[in-house]
Amino acid sequence: MAVCAVLVMQLGACGKEAPEPAAEQAADTSVGTTSEFVWLSQGTPAGESTVVRTGDGKETVESFVHWNNREYTVNSELQLNADGIPIAQRITGISAFGAEIDESFDFENGVASWSTAGESGSVMTDEPGFYLPTEFGSLGITTMVQAALKNMDGELAILPSGTARVEKLTTADVDTPDGTQTLSLYAISGLGFTPYYAWFDENTEVAVLDFGGFMGMYPKGWSSDVLDQLGTIQLAEDAAMIERISGNLAYPLDAPVLFENVDVVDVENGALLEDHHVLVTDGKIAAMSADPIDAGDAKRIDGTGKSLMPGMWDMHGHFGLSDGVLNIAGGITSVRDIGSVHEQIMELTAKHDSGEVIGPNTYRSGFIDKASPYATGDTVESLEEALERVDFYAENGYMQIKLYSSIDPEWVDDIAARTHEHGMRLSGHIPAFMSAEQAVRAGYDEIQHINMVFLNFLAGDREDTRKQLRFTLYGDEAGALDLDSQEVADYIALFVEKGTTIDPTAAIFDTQLVHHAGDPDPTFAAVAEHLPATIARGLYKPEMDMGDKVEEWAASAVAQAAMIKKLHDNGVQIVPGSDHMPAFTIHRELELYSEAGISNADVLRIASLDSARVVGVDDRTGSIAVGKDSDLVLVEGNPLEDISAIRRATLVMKGSTAYKPDELYKVVGVTPFLASETL
Repeated sequence: MAVCAVLVMQLGACGKEAPEPAAEQAADTSVGTTSEFVWLSQGTPAGESTVVRTGDGKETVESFVHWNNREYTVNSELQLNADGIPIAQRITGISAFGAEIDESFDFENGVASWSTAGESGSVMTDEPGFYLPTEFGSLGITTMVQAALKNMDGELAILPSGTARVEKLTTADVDTPDGTQTLSLYAISGLGFTPYYAWFDENTEVAVLDFGGFMGMYPKGWSSDVLDQLGTIQLAEDAAMIERISGNLAYPLDAPVLFENVDVVDVENGALLEDHHVLVTDGKIAAMSADPIDAGDAKRIDGTGKSLMPGMWDMHGHFGLSDGVLNIAGGITSVRDIGSVHEQIMELTAKHDSGEVIGPNTYRSGFIDKASPYATGDTVESLEEALERVDFYAENGYMQIKLYSSIDPEWVDDIAARTHEHGMRLSGHIPAFMSAEQAVRAGYDEIQHINMVFLNFLAGDREDTRKQLRFTLYGDEAGALDLDSQEVADYIALFVEKGTTIDPTAAIFDTQLVHHAGDPDPTFAAVAEHLPATIARGLYKPEMDMGDKVEEWAASAVAQAAMIKKLHDNGVQIVPGSDHMPAFTIHRELELYSEAGISNADVLRIASLDSARVVGVDDRTGSIAVGKDSDLVLVEGNPLEDISAIRRATLVMKGSTAYKPDELYKVVGVTPFLASETL
């Protein structure tokens, strides 16, 4: 899901020359040209983009990209005026989850108007402005960079609102079939939480895109090695950029901190300890008492009307450097990355752990899938390779293995045995032609995604769940499953017997099941008005195609909540995961647990101590107790009464460093929710 959000912003961002200002302006090579690009996902071919420019301001882009059986098709017809500003555009296609894409823009007689599957609007203006579609990738960033670089400050007003800024960061020489070329890395700010990046050639034409090692685009005929070369450079520049915009917003604590008159959320006992005092020293909880604590040299924070709770966890992250700012602002102090490119995640972990870049404590799960037409990434061809991959992850400090949908069911027993020999956990999607019950009996310690729990009955070991079927069948039929049947009871009893953990990622499936065009995405409805307009607009169009089964999908959402409650009530461990936008998705995930009927006390424990216990670090974090790390969140209100209080953080601590959420939100374009504490 998270990768899909990135691709929606940049897919097909290629082709149109972008002149440099003044003396650096490149020659116009755009007349009557066709440019072809290929997409790669961790070594696997993932699609192509074709750009045709006729020289009269008309540009068409056709893109098809696929990954993990998601297929994204988008076609754009764009007309520019003489200044390189869009005056008409039509975008059509199919989203990665099957919904129709249909977006249009026109500027005529001083009126700019637009329409998408989820919203529409218009504005009277003397200038056409630069329209930014919700399917921005189909337009591409090159045309925007072209227009921005005509201005001395590199800035460009965009429609419906906002400002984009283009900045050249560095250059690199790459080998191409035509010899060595120099590419320039540009950062484009104002389109999302943090900058987007693209590599331009000497004619200021986009040549390469890299999405953190997971997905990349480069010209047809070039070697894919260019992605590794430029990805390393881009990661370093991204880290420097994040440090530049937020580096002074981390507050190392060189003296003790004393929270006074604060209500402490005791997740171990499900209680609120009112009017307590908590002393933090050297990144540890040094003392906690109902009586005042004598700490003369401490920085004092008045906790009246506030609650101090353990830092929350995201147990299903696919994060990049920029995600760290949002996570910390939202009180997420620990993240389990559930499967990323090894080199990238090692670098990210090091930068977060060192404090070079703001971010949570990180824990790593290694990803393994078998090569198939439905598999994406660095896949394996044999069981022997899969076992070697397990050994590799163990040697590099991973705590878990995640299997994906194309794994041969006959491999699972051996993979589980090798994983457990290393003291690691085994989790993942349920492989196609294997039931969840079979996977658990074969050694799965954890199942990712609540749809996989239901598919045990809806698909069993009969269906090819590598396909979109794993989403559509869930929507069509989950609501009809009898959750009170003996079959379901026996299934849940197996989870209890085996100690199986469920990572529901309920929020993303709730979105799929009940989101309708014109309404805000229910996962982000509570925060949509606080998000950058360029992101908020996209929240009004659904990604899934429900067809004529809207009522069935709504019933499946009800069944999803009931299943999560039933799992919890029967003693099955659930853990919160986002698999989408950092922090805000976890907030909604926890609210969904509460709305399903799980007590807020249990929800808060699931979000902290239980998650720490699953990872194996509950001896040092996950609850507020003397001697544990001071991973803490101060929130306005009482989350035991109102779970949404988790959204109202006024101070976050990760060990010996403190953060002000309002400051962090501002640097990523989010309107703060309330003022932070004074340090």
